[in-house]
Amino acid sequence: MASIIRILAAAAVLAGSAAASRSAKVESRQAPFTPRPGYFPATGDDTIAGGIFCIPLNELGTAVANLNLPGGVGTEVPRAGAPGPANGPYPARVVTDPSLPGHTLYVPSTPPPANVSVPFIAWGNGGCAMDGGATYRSMLLMIASHGYVVSADGPVAQQRQSLVSDMRASVDWALSGGADKYAKIDRDKIITAGHSCGGLSAMSTAYHDPRIHRVMLFNIAIFQDNRRYLLQEIKVPVAWFIGGPKDMGHPGSEKDYKLLNAGLPAYKANLDTGHGGTYAATNGGKFGKAAINYLQWQMRDDQKAKAVLLDPASEGSLVKDNWSVEYKNWN
Repeated sequence: MASIIRILAAAAVLAGSAAASRSAKVESRQAPFTPRPGYFPATGDDTIAGGIFCIPLNELGTAVANLNLPGGVGTEVPRAGAPGPANGPYPARVVTDPSLPGHTLYVPSTPPPANVSVPFIAWGNGGCAMDGGATYRSMLLMIASHGYVVSADGPVAQQRQSLVSDMRASVDWALSGGADKYAKIDRDKIITAGHSCGGLSAMSTAYHDPRIHRVMLFNIAIFQDNRRYLLQEIKVPVAWFIGGPKDMGHPGSEKDYKLLNAGLPAYKANLDTGHGGTYAATNGGKFGKAAINYLQWQMRDDQKAKAVLLDPASEGSLVKDNWSVEYKNWN
């Protein structure tokens, strides 16, 4: 229960149109981002946590009230579980590295063989907390055990919220060779991902950054309609893992999914948990299972994992786990 309360508390501090002209002005800025159709900032940075796709803390209460956003826990009651063992082939551990200050790493305990291509995931926490992924530790360790290096914003209990620059710093570090001591990072397999505010930070980091190859959002979507025109600048596949009708990310995800550029692959799955997901369960529970199967499909062309995501009749499919699934532009 404490983990659930923590997740919901983090959400409470979530500070942080396709017809617009392609010749619209793109410029850098020092002031806070103010959305307006036709204005595309050079990067997804903002002075608030979560970046240009997020909203300021002082607007969150108004947004929740005006949009009548849902809340509560769904029928899939999140359950706490033992922290492991992680279910991948590589035992994993949590480390900090002086070459990447302000982050916590989830890595294979021993580097995988040199012929194993290892993706890198930059993870943003709920509430854009700088807590090193503490709420998601079980899931992030599980993902690392499958041969991934994950960087979560923040060491434990740093008292500020993360910015897009924090997530980008971990990408810079990985691409400059900083992560190679833990695994041979595939520079063509860089993912930004996160829960709640951290998910919007993942979207903001991917904006106008060609180094990012996938975006994964957990229990979140854009709040404000006047920021949705920015979605036309997202050029890589996007996946949403949402907590059903009681998740405050649900209404926005329905809109955002439809507004992505025509032909862009997208995946959207809902499990009736509410905003808190199942991250407290062993290996992240059903959200962890969905995440690792999506990653294995996308990063390693694992056809069994693809079937789990796309084929309701397959062994262990998400649909059999009570997810509702929608996708487009996948073969």
